[in-house]
Amino acid sequence: MAAFVALLLSAASQSELNSTTLLPSAPIEAHACRNCGTPAPGKYCPECGQDTDPRPPSAREFVNHFFGNYIAVKGSFIQTLWRLISKPGQLTVDYLAGRKRQYILPLRLYVTISVIALLSISIAVNSAMSNEDMVKIDAKDLQGNFIAFGNFASVKLDKGGQITCVGVMPESICKRARDRYGASPEVLKSFMRTLPERVVKYLGYSLFLLMPLFALLMKAVYFNRGKTYGEHIVFALHVHAFWLLILLATVLAPGNWGNVLALGMPTYALLAMRRVYGGRWWTIVSRAAVVSGFYFAALMIALVIAALVALLF
Repeated sequence: MAAFVALLLSAASQSELNSTTLLPSAPIEAHACRNCGTPAPGKYCPECGQDTDPRPPSAREFVNHFFGNYIAVKGSFIQTLWRLISKPGQLTVDYLAGRKRQYILPLRLYVTISVIALLSISIAVNSAMSNEDMVKIDAKDLQGNFIAFGNFASVKLDKGGQITCVGVMPESICKRARDRYGASPEVLKSFMRTLPERVVKYLGYSLFLLMPLFALLMKAVYFNRGKTYGEHIVFALHVHAFWLLILLATVLAPGNWGNVLALGMPTYALLAMRRVYGGRWWTIVSRAAVVSGFYFAALMIALVIAALVALLF
């Protein structure tokens, strides 16, 4: 009898276990990702990472996304900025050593500083050029070269008020300039007033496009250090970010203080090179001289091209 009861209890337990394990659980509702079709019950697709929210973003979300992904305006920005200014090259050293969490990433830092600096410079230039005392341009002051590649080629205004090309400058450039500005001194004066603002507009593009060249030059002079091109790009981003700050300071500084502050550009670069690449001072200075010679020649060409674009478009 006892054995029979034990058999019944065992059968009941097994039946309960089967009912527990074999019954299907309630289905979990899962939306399919609109990008790859994978079931995505959460906020993000587990396969491709896309946001699963089907509604279009609001204007506020657009702004938050832009500032959150491309421009750093809070949090570690002040800490990163202080590190950039107070210890030349240390941000690069920390980043290459894997200490990235506490600082803003190099590209985002550069974009943030370039937006702030170039916007501030543009406002300062507009404010200065809007002053009537500063925009009085005599007709004879307009004579001479507008844009020149030394004695090789130039666009100039002659005594007769005609825009002419000298050297190997294509005549098509002068024709476009004449069609746009004519021979009216007032139109030319208006152009001269707005030229600085236009050059500033293209300055940011020039610096950004020349940054890979700067990194390539650094790789060339430090070919025996075993650093990758990407590591030189990080160094270039940090150095150019500081140079933009110096450029802003020189524009805003009163009197001759701008010239004094401009000395901070080569000084900072030398100190940063010493911290990142090491070496003796005489080797650092010699390498910096090679890099600066090629880089600033390219920069001058880029600025002349920017002035041509400002003149013609």
